Amino acid sequence: MVIHTRAINQLSQTDYLIIENEHKLLEAYLNNLRDACACFKSLHQPDSPHCTHEQQASCQGRLPSFLFSIIDLATNHFEHEEDIMLSRPHVTEASEHFRLHRQAHERIVQKLDALVEKCLLLNGDGDAAQIYQKFHKELLDMFDEHNRNFDDPFLESTKIL
Repeated sequence: MVIHTRAINQLSQTDYLIIENEHKLLEAYLNNLRDACACFKSLHQPDSPHCTHEQQASCQGRLPSFLFSIIDLATNHFEHEEDIMLSRPHVTEASEHFRLHRQAHERIVQKLDALVEKCLLLNGDGDAAQIYQKFHKELLDMFDEHNRNFDDPFLESTKIL
C-alpha cells in the first residue's frame, strides 16, 4: 500500500500523526495477514511441503479475527479521514469531491463485508492458504485503487502553494 508521505507532510501536525499512524496500522495488518498462515508462504514455493492438518486448523482458527479486524481498522480510518477533509476550509459535506470520497468509503465497507462473508463461508471447507492469499490480494487491490482515485488527489490538494 502506498503511503502519501510527501502530501501528508503538508497536513497539520495532529492530522499528519493520525493519518501516519493509521497507515502504519493498515500496513502492519496487511503484513500480519500475509505472515499469519504458514501455509500462505508455501503457495509461492513449489518445493514447499503441503501444510499439515494442524497448520490448516491453526490458520482457519485465526482467520475470523483478521476478517473482522479489517472492518474496524478501515471504518475508523475512513471516519478520521473524512473529519480531516471537512476541517479543510474549502470542503463541506456538499462538496462533490467529499461526497464521492465518502461514497467510495461506503462501497469499500460494503465490499469488505461481502469479502468477510465469503471468506467465512470458505473457511471451513477451503484451503486456508488460498483463502488468506485471496483475502490479502483483494484488500491490497481495494486500498490501492482507493488511494489512486481519492486519497492521492485529496492529499495533493493539501499542499501549500
